[in-house]
Amino acid sequence: MKKLAILRHAKSAWSLPGEGDESRRLNDRGHEQLGILSGWLDKSGFTPDHIICSTATRTRETLGGLSHKFDTSKAEFDANLYLTSIDAYLDTIWGAPDCETLLIIGHNPTCDELVRYLANSGSPAMETLLLHHFSTGTLAIMELDVAAWSQVSRAKGQLTHFLRPKLIQEGAF
Repeated sequence: MKKLAILRHAKSAWSLPGEGDESRRLNDRGHEQLGILSGWLDKSGFTPDHIICSTATRTRETLGGLSHKFDTSKAEFDANLYLTSIDAYLDTIWGAPDCETLLIIGHNPTCDELVRYLANSGSPAMETLLLHHFSTGTLAIMELDVAAWSQVSRAKGQLTHFLRPKLIQEGAF
């Protein structure tokens, strides 16, 4: 059994003049989202064995904002996760090192598409996913009944958590 977590970066500012999209930094709301998510992580005890993060500044800052929760020495940075397709995310997962719990930090729409692709319809948190947008700072956690990351495929996951910072703040979790 493997556990896969997909985290969309926290809220970022718009690009400054002359600055590219990849260089966008988190804004105040993004830092607030990380604080809310940190509170949930304290209660849950969730800890990834390995982290793969997009190379964009906002994803790196999202990881940095959670570095007191996770051992970021377990993180690797993958340019293939920056504004790309679900196929690139699947390639990243299939090539992940052997571990029990993997965290991917990336971007939309791919985070949303990936979770919908991997989660089966009987997943406990699927209703929440279907009712809500995969907003910034959202963390989806699923269990996959596979022995190796290379076996991950469509509808193999049980979505156990779909955590939007706003819903956490409102006490829904």
